[in-house]
Amino acid sequence: MNKQAIRKAFFVCASIGLAYTALAFNVQDRFSMKRTYETSVKKPPRSLNVVAPGPQKEPLRQAPVIAGSNLSFEPSLLIAIPIVAWSIREGIIEKDGMVIVKRTEGSSPVYLKKPLEILKDRDRDGLRTLSRIIGRKNMESFLAREGVQLPDRSLTFDTLAGTGYSVDERTLTGLYNRYVDAGFDHLLPFASGGLEVSRKAGGFAIGKVHEEKRAEAGRDNAAWTMPDLTGLSMKAALDRISTKGQTVRVYGSGIVTDQYPRAREMVEKDTRCILYGRTYQK
Repeated sequence: MNKQAIRKAFFVCASIGLAYTALAFNVQDRFSMKRTYETSVKKPPRSLNVVAPGPQKEPLRQAPVIAGSNLSFEPSLLIAIPIVAWSIREGIIEKDGMVIVKRTEGSSPVYLKKPLEILKDRDRDGLRTLSRIIGRKNMESFLAREGVQLPDRSLTFDTLAGTGYSVDERTLTGLYNRYVDAGFDHLLPFASGGLEVSRKAGGFAIGKVHEEKRAEAGRDNAAWTMPDLTGLSMKAALDRISTKGQTVRVYGSGIVTDQYPRAREMVEKDTRCILYGRTYQK
């Protein structure tokens, strides 16, 4: 074997030896720039493994406070009236059109109601339906133009129901003055969340609902919740609501198959109740 072959064999053996030495002492990890880190900062080395992140806590939703008034509050259902009034003006919903409402509770899965009746009855199922018809983007753009800022990821129903954000008195009365016309007067005064909006000379005013006025309104209206009478005999159904002093109209006889007002709706003193018996043919 000549000298050149011997030299070549030596370098091959040396290279193999160095490779084994590097593996034994983990030299690659010690000198790799991707795995070095400052010990003074005490940050752990970045691993080459991909780890799925754990569940992240959603940041707390803070209701924005709009400057411009000493009175800032969560508007509750008070803001639903100007939103619906604007939607009617824009042609998104029809004032006298019947809305198909999906019931969350009760025997009948759906029922029909006008938008203003939904507001008057504070019908939450109806409000959910209206919020879907109007749409989140429409409500957000409308309120943004009026100076109302909504929190991130707010629900469509919460926007119409006025929960999770704040407005000031001047902003809310401005919405009423610009969009709520005389066609909504039968809803006024409208109270929600301990506040009441009413029409005054030259515009609208918002104030607190006094306990005396609440008690007086309760005595005058004698509002109560309509029970579910379907499935009862006509006699049992009449006995159930006769104590309320309501005017009741009966169609047919036998077992009650349908009723008006619907179960769990708020019924006022002058509301006429209608019961439909099994023998009634529509």
